[in-house]
Amino acid sequence: MKRKDKNKNFLQGRECFKRMNFLYQASMLMAGRSNVLSAFYGQLCKNIGKKATLKIGPGIKRDFCKRCSLAQKPGLTSCLSAQSQKRRRNSAPIDESAKVQLVCKLCGYKRHFNINSNYKYWLDNPESVVEERSLDVKDTNSNENKTDLRNEKKNRRV
Repeated sequence: MKRKDKNKNFLQGRECFKRMNFLYQASMLMAGRSNVLSAFYGQLCKNIGKKATLKIGPGIKRDFCKRCSLAQKPGLTSCLSAQSQKRRRNSAPIDESAKVQLVCKLCGYKRHFNINSNYKYWLDNPESVVEERSLDVKDTNSNENKTDLRNEKKNRRV
């Protein structure tokens, strides 16, 4: 029974996820201040995910430039514009086939995102979720955890 509890809390690549999270936050923080450093942190974050073969969330992927890995913040590190596919004669609202264009200021790479209010991402669909796991925030270096582990070992011996 104890073995099942251990496997329930086990998450493969926990350290890699933590490091990727730190690099993602550092990249977003440095965007606009030092774009080269932000792109370097973004590239490190992507490389760690590839090396450990971990799935990076689509929201995080959208925040990085595909070419140079710069953290995309509209107005600071990228230009944002809306483009309509159909020619409009009057000032009607943006149609369903309109696109948003995001242009990276560092490398000039252009990304297009479709605007469709009816479209839902697969990962937002409840059917796509098989199992949810959360990372417990426990500091392994704290003295409290060490004393708890010692007490558990003593109780097992008795």
